[in-house]
Amino acid sequence: MIRFKKGMFSGKQYRDETSRKISWGHWFAFFNIIIAILISARYAFLIDWPDTLGGKLYFFVSLLGHFSFSVFAIYLLVIFPLSFVVKNDRTFRGLTVILSTICITLLLFDTEVFHRFNLHLSSVVWNLLVNPENGEISRDWQIFFAPMPIILLVQMLFSRWSWEKLRSLERQKWLKAVGIFFTSAFVATHLIYAWADAYLYRPITMQRANFPLSYPMTARSFLEKHGLLDGEQYTQTLAQEGRLDALKIDYPKHSLAFTPMEQKPNILLITVSGLRYDSVSPKTMPKLAEFATTSTQFTNHYSSGNTKSTGLVGLFYGLNASYTDSILSNHTPSVLVEKLQAEKYQFGLFSATHFKESLFRQALFRGMKLAKGKFGNESAVKNFNEFIAARKADNPWFAYLDLDLNISNVSEYGQRLMQMDKLIEQALMNVPLENTLVVVTSEYGLTFNALNKKDLANYFGRDQIQVPLLVYWKDLPAGIEKGLTSHTDLLPALMKNVFNVQNPFNDYSQGHNLFERNGDDWVLVSNYRWNVLVQPDGTQYHIDRKGNYKKFDRTYQEQSSERPPLGLFLEMFKRENSFFDK
Repeated sequence: MIRFKKGMFSGKQYRDETSRKISWGHWFAFFNIIIAILISARYAFLIDWPDTLGGKLYFFVSLLGHFSFSVFAIYLLVIFPLSFVVKNDRTFRGLTVILSTICITLLLFDTEVFHRFNLHLSSVVWNLLVNPENGEISRDWQIFFAPMPIILLVQMLFSRWSWEKLRSLERQKWLKAVGIFFTSAFVATHLIYAWADAYLYRPITMQRANFPLSYPMTARSFLEKHGLLDGEQYTQTLAQEGRLDALKIDYPKHSLAFTPMEQKPNILLITVSGLRYDSVSPKTMPKLAEFATTSTQFTNHYSSGNTKSTGLVGLFYGLNASYTDSILSNHTPSVLVEKLQAEKYQFGLFSATHFKESLFRQALFRGMKLAKGKFGNESAVKNFNEFIAARKADNPWFAYLDLDLNISNVSEYGQRLMQMDKLIEQALMNVPLENTLVVVTSEYGLTFNALNKKDLANYFGRDQIQVPLLVYWKDLPAGIEKGLTSHTDLLPALMKNVFNVQNPFNDYSQGHNLFERNGDDWVLVSNYRWNVLVQPDGTQYHIDRKGNYKKFDRTYQEQSSERPPLGLFLEMFKRENSFFDK
């Protein structure tokens, strides 16, 4: 009988102790929710702060909802099970304090990572910052672990105080109401974002990546299925205005200053969409190859992206392609186009596709009259020749000739190159070369690999991103330049050598002066997801917005690489985010 009662007592004691640990855990989780929210309020000073009241209110709702849910999720997944497993209350509270200290320290660390690189913590980013091989960098970042003992002390003090005052705290009734408030904020965060995503409300959608581990809910498919959203119109609007999470752009960083121009050369820019790096040869394009012998030919040249729009961003803005959506949504003008207008250049803009890319009408040539007529390369070249014939010798002009190979299968490639070669010859025939700077290049090359649309969007093989670049100007020596160059290097060269800009390059570009360098150490090719570092030997290092990492050799074969080039990635992060408005 006595043995039976002892067993009953032991079971009741276990339940009481477990219940007390669970109750204490609620208060300890609430305490850490408050700490997490206070630390995370720093993101308000790091993000692209919205202009509208709705956007500002959403930030605070999402701040409360996201971090209250995140902390409580850790409690449910880790601390709550420990309440049943660890019998000793001191050991249980000690483990909880250690876990919460680590999580809060990582959150503090993440705010600084986001401040510097616009990325949240991942395994690659972690290795990048604390790797002992980067001694100076590692020591710099270890400073952010200095508050860890203070955080640990605060956690220990609250742990002991709340355990001793638990009976008094349990009589408080307001914690339940606070829990309902935080739950409502979490639900509201996702419902509001789903609405904003469906109705293209950018002050909210641009906050998608504000916080670590944040994945806001979208409901496009549901709304489209029930007839509440026009999917075709939605896709078209995104193509015109850029992705919804695009940030504001600060371009140029400072007003540009110029010295007077002694002479104003004409400028002709010819782009041939789909022209590969190996296309310009005496066999495939004899006339263009002949023109190349009188020009500066950059043979290790890369586009800024793997599509037409992303390549144009590098050429006209001097920026990497990750800014494409920001330029579209903010209708950002090019400093080159603005300077041409200020110098009273006459514009001749001709396109085989009638400038169908959104970048032309939304930003680059926004508000300008674009030539109309028949579609096709022949029509564009004919209109260009008529423009040249009508020019007076003393009036400087800028002409942009946008051509397109438009190939549906590989067998047409050689024939189309010969046709394009003749058209370019016709375009150059009547150009006064003695006072004209001519640039011939491509926004991207054609790949003959059988890829679906999704895979093609993230394909960065040499056939897609390495393109020809020919520059003819009387002030440049003819010859072959084998140094690594990028589309982003052309704009600084024009602004410095033609228009006499006085500002440093990093005020208006991420490239270098194409005319004054022997090649870059690396160039950056991008799209909305991936940043690709290309080295002179063709080796590529890929890293996406979530910190995923890949390495490819010159032939685009993926290589095993456990250790990314940490120093290069640090340089890339600094350059890549330099023009986002924060």
